[in-house]
Amino acid sequence: MSGLGGSRKACDRLLLGLLLILLLSAASIYWLWSGMLNGYREAAEDARYRSAQFLRIAQRQDELQAELDAPQLKARIRQNYLTGEAPGVAYAGLQQQIKELIAAMGGVVLSTQLVQQPRDEESVTEKIMVRVRMQGDSLVLQKVLQALEERRPLMFFEQLSIQAPARVKEDEAERLDIRFDIYGYFWSGPA
Repeated sequence: MSGLGGSRKACDRLLLGLLLILLLSAASIYWLWSGMLNGYREAAEDARYRSAQFLRIAQRQDELQAELDAPQLKARIRQNYLTGEAPGVAYAGLQQQIKELIAAMGGVVLSTQLVQQPRDEESVTEKIMVRVRMQGDSLVLQKVLQALEERRPLMFFEQLSIQAPARVKEDEAERLDIRFDIYGYFWSGPA
């Protein structure tokens, strides 16, 4: 009988081993499934959060569009552009402003002329450039440039060239020949 008893113990051990393997397999499957489920929950929560953000942004779209279309904002933006009914009128106005400013600062305007710029048909702005030739001393130049930079509409400088006369008598005031291009933008889009 010892043969049967030994086989029964072996059979019990075998069954216990199989049960243990089955329990370990079930535990590892549960552990993997639980990890995947947590990952899916986190992904779903993240997607819910992002969706809520996008919905808030989409709901604010009308509000933001209304702010962009507000007359006060348009007026603040438009103050940075040259005004006039057409680019030619804006050029004439810019030319007149420059002449008056240079004269007010003690300089002498020798010439002003429009510099034609190629027009980009898709743009709502048009670059208006004036080439200026004036005479004055370095202090007049400093005052003119500072006044033009601080003004509205916004102005930009290019090609500043300063030439001093070959000889200056001691009793004569400094007279520089000054040339520069100044430009601004004319808003040609809808008001």
